[in-house]
Amino acid sequence: MREPQNIVVGLATFRRPELLAGLLPRLLEQIEQAAAALPEGAELGIVVVDNDPAGSAREVVEAAGGPRVRYALESVPGISSARNRVLDEAHDADVLVFLDDDETPHSDWLAHLLRTHREHDADAVSGPVHAVFEGGADPWVAAGEYYLGQRREGFPTGTVLRRAATNNLLLDMAAVRRAGLRFDERFGMSGGEDSLFTGQLTAAGGRIVLCAEAVVDDLVPRERNTRSFNLARRRAQAATHVRVDQELASSRGERARNAARWLVTGSGQLAKGGVLAVLGRATGDLRLRAQGESRVASGLGVLGGCVGVVSSPYARTRARAGS
Repeated sequence: MREPQNIVVGLATFRRPELLAGLLPRLLEQIEQAAAALPEGAELGIVVVDNDPAGSAREVVEAAGGPRVRYALESVPGISSARNRVLDEAHDADVLVFLDDDETPHSDWLAHLLRTHREHDADAVSGPVHAVFEGGADPWVAAGEYYLGQRREGFPTGTVLRRAATNNLLLDMAAVRRAGLRFDERFGMSGGEDSLFTGQLTAAGGRIVLCAEAVVDDLVPRERNTRSFNLARRRAQAATHVRVDQELASSRGERARNAARWLVTGSGQLAKGGVLAVLGRATGDLRLRAQGESRVASGLGVLGGCVGVVSSPYARTRARAGS
């Protein structure tokens, strides 16, 4: 695979100016490091898409200065609209790398992604995400081990993935254009648009591989570092996972088989989770209790998803300050 000549790092942001101000200088450093290993003439830049109609990120981007950072305002609310605008702004790029505005990349993160893209001839490359808890992890959250899966420990670089999140994802834009992919606006407030997008990429013959070295830290603020938030999130994500599976199904028969499988899965999660939660409470074992309650939440989400119940964790209110 030839070296990409036009590389864009894309961020969608919503009312997080302080986090964005800390992230942009780090990304500029990453770009300089990556550029040193690329052929002369390669173009690297950053696109920040602001999903706040008030343009709260504009001053931060302008303060970062320099020709490498571009600003775009996307007033249509929702994570799908913002990410589609990133796609539009990077329409002529060879490679687009998505990162969230509350994340911090480790050293040589971008260089690792680009090298894996080249060496594995991949259509997309996903990296691990390490949760960093503001004020330390809540004991119930830590015991539930919910965030450990994002670390992808034990999986080497080159591991093939069926789907991936966009919070640490390189896309080969030629593959995206061939497949005619966009983020589905119907998932803009529920989430899951990235899972559907990457599932559509693999369904079209694309390959997603893991880059174990391309690590980012994800800040978990105090308000999300709670039992109640994480149980609600488990329900929402489980329901969305069912919805994505059904969207990716190619026939009515496949959708029916999916529904039957998910009904069994959800019922099993409820039953097993309920037992674990009761045992955990009876014995004082917080790990058993947290993992049992999490399974129950997932089971409820799966069963809800089977009958079309969808949560909207990205829905906005006047009081909400993050996307």
